[in-house]
Amino acid sequence: MMSDTANLTVKNVDQEKPGFFSFDNLRSLAVLVIAIFALRWSVASPYHVPTASMEPTIKVGDRLLAFKLAYNLKVPFTDIVVAQWGTPKRGDIIVFKYPQDPDVDYVKRVIAVAGDEVQFIDDILYINGVAQPREDASQESSILDDIDDNKSLKLLYKENLEGTVHYTMQDIPSARRFTSGNWPRSGLPAYKVPENAVFCVGDNRDNSTDSRVWNHVPLDYVRGKAMFVIWSVHMPKDSWMPEFRFNRFGKSLY
Repeated sequence: MMSDTANLTVKNVDQEKPGFFSFDNLRSLAVLVIAIFALRWSVASPYHVPTASMEPTIKVGDRLLAFKLAYNLKVPFTDIVVAQWGTPKRGDIIVFKYPQDPDVDYVKRVIAVAGDEVQFIDDILYINGVAQPREDASQESSILDDIDDNKSLKLLYKENLEGTVHYTMQDIPSARRFTSGNWPRSGLPAYKVPENAVFCVGDNRDNSTDSRVWNHVPLDYVRGKAMFVIWSVHMPKDSWMPEFRFNRFGKSLY
């Protein structure tokens, strides 16, 4: 038989157990949440892609992982750089603050860096006066099967940007209403990228608002380098059910 003293001791122990909403539990939860957000800010973060500007490299519905430590380390929740060990290179796909609205994040490909002179002549990219080779890739057009951006009107190419080979798309000439094969327009000199900046363009060349519209991206607007697709889901126009693109899960962007 348990004595009254023993019963009292058991009751006291039970009363001392902290509840779920105790100060200690809430403090631990707050520390965990802060740590998660700090990691997202300074180390790596997922991004959802809602537009077609980087297709077919990045498709509508892709969830990307951006590596925040690709170029530098920033104090969490600020843009203060603690250490710098690199800058975006030609061919990198970066996540950055939209220059015309820094509260919005964009993802594009870097095609030119500080000091470069960039222009398009008849849809061919020129960097410092040198044409970047591209070849017809229409035989690989199956990669457009799960996009909805007028795929029947797209011309598919592979561009070699100083060793970075990637797909680009152009609209057929009869479908181009707002874009031109030449940038800057004929008669104007090539655009020179200023110091501490990069020039970014979408791979879907005729459906991308990019540096051809708002010029360069300051380096301190760069959030990180997009590395791979975490997962992807496609919503066909003729269906009410989403389709998971399992072949894109974990797919590298390079």
